[in-house]
Amino acid sequence: MFNVKHNNHSIGHNPFNINFFKVSSNGSSTNSQSLTEIEDLISNLNLDITDMELETLLELAQNSPSDDASIKKMAEIVYTKCVKDREFSKTGAFICDKLAAVENNGTKFRSSLLSLVQMDYKEKDRLRAESVSKFLNSFSLMCQIFGTMRTAGGEVFKPLVGPVFECFQLILDDKRCNTDEYECVCEQLQCIGRDLEQNDREKMDQLMEKIRTKIIRDGASPQARCSLLELMECYCRGWKALSNDVTRFYYDTSMDILTD
Repeated sequence: MFNVKHNNHSIGHNPFNINFFKVSSNGSSTNSQSLTEIEDLISNLNLDITDMELETLLELAQNSPSDDASIKKMAEIVYTKCVKDREFSKTGAFICDKLAAVENNGTKFRSSLLSLVQMDYKEKDRLRAESVSKFLNSFSLMCQIFGTMRTAGGEVFKPLVGPVFECFQLILDDKRCNTDEYECVCEQLQCIGRDLEQNDREKMDQLMEKIRTKIIRDGASPQARCSLLELMECYCRGWKALSNDVTRFYYDTSMDILTD
């Protein structure tokens, strides 16, 4: 059985300060069956996970065989689901937060998950060149993990601050950036902007300056400028949610631009 500890959220070293671990190659039919059940459940989840589905998932995770490789596989199952469906990233991060304390002999689900995030981050340029969609899916999950998961002390995972900012910069620095990427930047920053700014105000100031430049004179499309202006307004309001009327204005304007 996995040991579930609720008050140990320390992170190790490397670019994300992750403690890497040696994965056992020994498995069992019971192990495979449990992981298959978890995979089937995860694959059939939609954006609104029910309490019963979450309870079933946690029970399966806690009752799986005590095996390091099982923890890694469990993290891969959740991660794969999220990077295939960007809209699932927020729900996926919530699930990851609930599974974070699953542990076996020092090997934690959280560390396994962050090692997967790290691998995609290190390959971000190649990943984006091959598929912008896959890059955005991976990036969205990293943002949602940063915005959702917390240490035992209630803090964000600080090792993710730099990588998240770097990915935002990567998108905004590319003059070939498409509308989908701009929309992703706006969506994710409205979710995690406050936490990012609290952890590195200087980088946020630099990012906002870049966004202002994009809006004013850097050749972004009208639809992209509309999205970026909505983001800027959210930032100027201290990352408070925009009113329904303001949100509707930007939505209607964006639709008008598309139909022009």
